[in-house]
Amino acid sequence: MTPPGSRSRSPIGIAVVAAVLIVIALPVAAVLVRAVRPDGAWGLEAVRTVLSSPRTWRLIALTVGQALASCALTLAVGVPVAWVLTRFRFRGRGALRTLATVPFVLPTVVIGAAFASILGPRGLVDARGTWWPILAAHVCFNLAVVIRTVGAGFAAADTDLEGAARLLGAGPFSAARRVTLPVVAPAIAAAGIVVFLFCLTSFGVIVLLGGGRVSTVEVEIWTRATRQFDLSGAGVLCAVQLVAVLATLAVHGRVTRVVRARGGAHGRARARRVRRPAERVVFAATVLVVLVVSLVPLAALVDRSFQVGDGRGLANWRHLGSVTEGTALRVDPLEAVLNSLRAAAVAGAFALVLGVASARVAARRPGGLADRVLLLPLGVSATTIGLGLLLLFGRPPVDLRRSVWIVPLAQMLVALPLVVRAVLPALRAVPDSLDDAASLLGVGAAARFWRVELPMIQPAVLAGAGLALVACLGEFGATVFLARADRPTVPVAIERLMSRPGGAGFGQAMALSCVLVVLCAAVLAVVDRRRGRDDGLDLSF
Repeated sequence: MTPPGSRSRSPIGIAVVAAVLIVIALPVAAVLVRAVRPDGAWGLEAVRTVLSSPRTWRLIALTVGQALASCALTLAVGVPVAWVLTRFRFRGRGALRTLATVPFVLPTVVIGAAFASILGPRGLVDARGTWWPILAAHVCFNLAVVIRTVGAGFAAADTDLEGAARLLGAGPFSAARRVTLPVVAPAIAAAGIVVFLFCLTSFGVIVLLGGGRVSTVEVEIWTRATRQFDLSGAGVLCAVQLVAVLATLAVHGRVTRVVRARGGAHGRARARRVRRPAERVVFAATVLVVLVVSLVPLAALVDRSFQVGDGRGLANWRHLGSVTEGTALRVDPLEAVLNSLRAAAVAGAFALVLGVASARVAARRPGGLADRVLLLPLGVSATTIGLGLLLLFGRPPVDLRRSVWIVPLAQMLVALPLVVRAVLPALRAVPDSLDDAASLLGVGAAARFWRVELPMIQPAVLAGAGLALVACLGEFGATVFLARADRPTVPVAIERLMSRPGGAGFGQAMALSCVLVVLCAAVLAVVDRRRGRDDGLDLSF
């Protein structure tokens, strides 16, 4: 008989966590080794060349600067929205919250294409090649992180305490500063760090909107590896970025511990109806902000897909099945859809199995080694994973460049932490007493999982499956290194279409982006229908 409380010591789960560590470590090690062993001989020439270049430090400054600016803008927009959604009760509040979340679960290339339809060629203003459309896209993509994380902080701030401060003579701003802000500040800091991390490693948005004139460390890694064939220089930049990301995650870990320590120490905020004129103005402004940030870019994307020359038509959609119609793409876009579906199905299935098995190990040891290992994919950018796999499996004796498995492997690594973060809270909520009672009755470990745990965590498992499929469908940073020219996925095909001169490629890219939106929406709709409740998306990494 298995002793009670042994769930976290499952040999299978421990083996899975060890396998995840190895699979993540190997690509990173390959990149780091290439940085100091460029031509089969050990040396630091590439390190000295890259780190002594003024361009490198200029790129680092630009990368950090745009991440800080994107973070500040997202907080400036998101914190007031989170306050309104938490403190006021009105019809459509859930729909507004969901609308703000939609861009976060969409692929970054879709967000980039949506803003290119507004701020790109034949848009309202052609701002490609500047930082403004990139900053706007980052706000759109990351708004959900701030709303959900900071909203939880506002929900923990007891409105009775704030009301008592008002009765004692404090003004509204003074009461908010002295009573509410100390409770919400850790949540704001945690959300800000996550947004900073996402913007620090942003790739698809900058590739699509940068116009080749603005760049970051992530884009420079791609350029050096695929355009300049400087794999050693790309490896050095990967190492620089890895250090920055791990430092950011360390800070986030400390802030998260503060948030969890303060959780439950306060009352709950009571939402009330919008009554006063000033409150109506704030409410209307909130609705307008969410619509402009989350809905307008997607609406513009759809509108631009029907633009043909100076008029409207279905040419962009009719030519989606054409290999040569104005684009010279080597594979037709509809074939790219099938490639994406095949790769995402395989990668999502493996990510789900590995994610649930390894999350069971981390569930009973919060902050332990397994928990940290399973967060490692967040600390390794997708471009580093893609470049590392290319170095590992791009030449004999293990040459997988023509294999159909290398792209799903990269996508699985990217999707794995999403599954883990979706399943972990549900696993930790399962009472130990149920598992112990089943163990005392002689039920084996496998039967306990299928009969006790799985029915209780099924909604979270379905959410993890949906997030994994969507992440794999839209994965771009690693796939762009590994996808063959005759077997691109949809995000890779969108980038290739947008890089073609002329309007045909751009219009087809907009139409293909709409197809990707429909695919992702269909996956999430099926998952939500099977779960039978609100998505409850947990963005607290």
